[in-house]
Amino acid sequence: MLATAKEYRAALSGLGAPPPPVPGETVLWRRGGRDFAVLVSGVGPVAAAMAVGRAIGRGQAMPGREPGGVVGLGIAGSFDLKTLPLGGIVTATAEIFPEYGLRQPDGAASADARGIAFPQTTIAGHDIYDCLPLVPPAEAALAMGLTLPAEAVAGPCLTVAGVTASADRAASLARTHAALAESMEGFAVALCAAAAGLPALEVRVISNRVGSRPPADWDLPGAFAALGRTAARLFS
Repeated sequence: MLATAKEYRAALSGLGAPPPPVPGETVLWRRGGRDFAVLVSGVGPVAAAMAVGRAIGRGQAMPGREPGGVVGLGIAGSFDLKTLPLGGIVTATAEIFPEYGLRQPDGAASADARGIAFPQTTIAGHDIYDCLPLVPPAEAALAMGLTLPAEAVAGPCLTVAGVTASADRAASLARTHAALAESMEGFAVALCAAAAGLPALEVRVISNRVGSRPPADWDLPGAFAALGRTAARLFS
């Protein structure tokens, strides 16, 4: 799963993949004797949940066969460029959704996930609030026959509906959740996979520092180039 056609082209065009589908649709891609159903979801957690859930639920992910797992691939922001620099690779060990819950009057960056007394959903007897632990990335990659880049940094990642645009909010989110990176689809993809009983693997390349606007803290061209190299190793 990739959120945008631009990420799709950067990641897969050099690997012989077909042209990207319209958002919400999948294309079949054969590589190394294996079949992959590749989805462009659209941007944000709602679009991602709708597209991934529909693809799995309707059997679009792999017609006539059960999928072996779900891979989320794309770019993301880093909370700390020393730990996770521009062009670096992160794999998620957990997905966090700080938007869920009761907003506090003090203006905290994260909602109180338990503040409304209801989980988002329950999967396999476990209530899901704002955090969803994932199968360890190395284990998920092995289960799907994929190759993680050795330099990938593993840790919690965070999903937002609106990109963080201030240093104060970025610092608050990092402090509260100890997250390495911010994206807009990861939690939704992981939730769909968990509901279907499938392993999820999230692999992202860093394009920017979270909450910073100066050009020195951004490198989209470099991130897209690194995304292509990362995909080549992942699907080698």
